[in-house]
Amino acid sequence: MNNLRCWSADCQSARVVHRYARIGNPRSGTGLRRAHGFTLIEMTVAVVIFMLFISAVYGTYTAASKAITGTEEQQEVLQTGRVLLAQLNTELTSAYQSSSATVSTLYGEDSEDASDELQQDTLTLLTTAHAPYGDAPAGDLCQVKYEMSDGAQDEKPGLYVEESFYPDLEPEETTPAKRLLSPLVAGFNCKYLAAGGTEWETEWIDRTALPMAVRVELTLKPQRENAKPTILVSTANVKLATAPAAGGDNAFP
Repeated sequence: MNNLRCWSADCQSARVVHRYARIGNPRSGTGLRRAHGFTLIEMTVAVVIFMLFISAVYGTYTAASKAITGTEEQQEVLQTGRVLLAQLNTELTSAYQSSSATVSTLYGEDSEDASDELQQDTLTLLTTAHAPYGDAPAGDLCQVKYEMSDGAQDEKPGLYVEESFYPDLEPEETTPAKRLLSPLVAGFNCKYLAAGGTEWETEWIDRTALPMAVRVELTLKPQRENAKPTILVSTANVKLATAPAAGGDNAFP
């Protein structure tokens, strides 16, 4: 009988030890923590660490997205500026003025309102190198007029062009419609160099001959608030600059 009691006591002790080893000592609180889950402090620390990780990932993504957007905008601005300057340079180098003309067929007006420090000049010329747009008639000569619009007259801001074709050297009776070239152009500035001159002039009005060279400055700006403008400059040498406007021995026909 005594042996049986000892064996039973040993079995109970073994179960108790096994239970303590499995869930810990109830008096120390370890077993209760493991049985009931994480504490509030542990959960708070985990949430803070997770939020810091998400913030770091989001910040990296936002910075990369802004960098990509800025690069794409800059590429669009540069491409637009190059195309417009190439078109203007081609037309200026092919400016036409007959030997019987008494007034220059190139007319450049300086902008009067420069409060925003962005020039909005007007350039009109007769050229042989203007490509017709759409269904416009194709002729040897075309009078083109480049001017800016600030959007005050129900127009989108940007650089516009007017096309007047002269198939028989006679002006059209209808008023040509303006066509938007690019809304990215915020400033249009032209300067003119007379034949034999040394200083650039801001306008070319009531002259008898074409200028020797024309320098065009385009200020382009992405359609986004607080975007930084980009300035592109090109100089075109006018072919007929050395020919007398009113005819002469070296005049072009």
